[in-house]
Amino acid sequence: MIYSFSFAQNCRYQVAINSENLKATGKFKLTIVSTDSQSFKIPKKINLCNLRLIDLEMYDESKKSFEKINLAKKDIDCFDFKDKSIKLKPAKTNIYTVDIKSDLAVLQSTDFFETFNDRKYRFKISFPLDSYARCGESNKLITD
Repeated sequence: MIYSFSFAQNCRYQVAINSENLKATGKFKLTIVSTDSQSFKIPKKINLCNLRLIDLEMYDESKKSFEKINLAKKDIDCFDFKDKSIKLKPAKTNIYTVDIKSDLAVLQSTDFFETFNDRKYRFKISFPLDSYARCGESNKLITD
């Protein structure tokens, strides 16, 4: 599936998510396109040390709706992680390959993908963009 979002506050950008092979590979493509007239910073890489799992929901066949499941409360050691940024210039694009399978193995459960392979689920992640002073409320990207 391919989703697209637009954000317009202090930092303007569009996001597209391609999750076509998510179940098979555990990875999805996240594309950020700057629609701003100025450059702003984005993470060079997205991984479990700079992303946050916001919501995780499983589809309940009997209720025909998604139900929130409790997120694991884990202490993750990212002390050695050096979060580097790159500048996203006006009208430029950056594409991330996010390995959510390995991230969910750490954030939620080691066999998350194997356990829920035959079920529908959805999640939201968030990660920071440029500073709050530069981007305001649009400094956090939340995907669905």
